[in-house]
Amino acid sequence: AEQQRKKEEQKQKEEQAKLAEEQREKEERARLAEEQRQKDEQSRLAEEQRQKEEQAKLVEEERQKEEQAKLVEEQRQKEQARLAEEQRQKDEQSRLAEEQRQKEEQAKLAEEQRQKEEQARLAEEQKQKEEQIRLAEEQRLREEQASLAQEQTQKEEQAKLAEEQRRKEEKIRLEKEQRQKEEQ
Repeated sequence: AEQQRKKEEQKQKEEQAKLAEEQREKEERARLAEEQRQKDEQSRLAEEQRQKEEQAKLVEEERQKEEQAKLVEEQRQKEQARLAEEQRQKDEQSRLAEEQRQKEEQAKLAEEQRQKEEQARLAEEQKQKEEQIRLAEEQRLREEQASLAQEQTQKEEQAKLAEEQRRKEEKIRLEKEQRQKEEQ
């Protein structure tokens, strides 16, 4: 009976040792499983963090791209505005230059017209002067001819009177000679 009891105790001890070993293995497995779960959780969290950071990085890159595109667009608009202003100034300068050219052309034409009118006026004055000179010359010639005609008339009148005087004197002489003859 003592041996049987000892066997029974030995068996119980072995059973307890086996159960203790199984419990220890179970706890070890549970510990390892918990460690693995924690590792997996850390990996998951690390992956989530990596993805968040990647997403944040992509979002930031996209924001920077949009900002860069915005700046490029602003720069393009500024450049267009600058070119448009340059073109407007060129057009304004061209318009003013054209206006100046037209004014100068009009002034030139007006000056040419004034010179033509001045030349025409001078030519008309010259023509009138020449006409006055011609009329004066004609008047002088008429007066000259009248004077000469008057002188000719006076000469003829004097010649006629002289001839009459000569005839009278000749008649008196002849009468005197005749009387002398008769007296003799």
